[in-house]
Amino acid sequence: MNDIIYLCAIIIVRGQKKIMNIPITLLASYAAFSFFGFYQKLHIKNFRGASQSFLLVLNLFTLAATIFGVGFLLYYGYKVSWVESAILFGVAFAIKFIWFPIEAKLGLRNSYFMFSLAGFVIMPVCAYFMWVALP
Repeated sequence: MNDIIYLCAIIIVRGQKKIMNIPITLLASYAAFSFFGFYQKLHIKNFRGASQSFLLVLNLFTLAATIFGVGFLLYYGYKVSWVESAILFGVAFAIKFIWFPIEAKLGLRNSYFMFSLAGFVIMPVCAYFMWVALP
């Protein structure tokens, strides 16, 4: 028996109901991957460090993560469903959209570098769970 919890979305395509089942682990890991990727890109944009070597590592890691994220969505769309891939992207976008006002209220606007550095550890873990969720 499979103990995976799914996000069920019912959509109507050409008059027919379709049920989309996206594993919650995939949704959470993709949303976290996207979240920390955003902060790494923001860190690059606002980089004020003296170490150009670290900036190079940050750029390369962010490039690899972006390629993986886009490639994952394309592969997931091809193998499973383009609609589910779009839902996955949309939910991750919505979570970030909800997070930004919370970030402002908590006074975390200038703490992007902490999220960026945490991304070096969290993003590979999220990528692993995303990969495992593929059919």
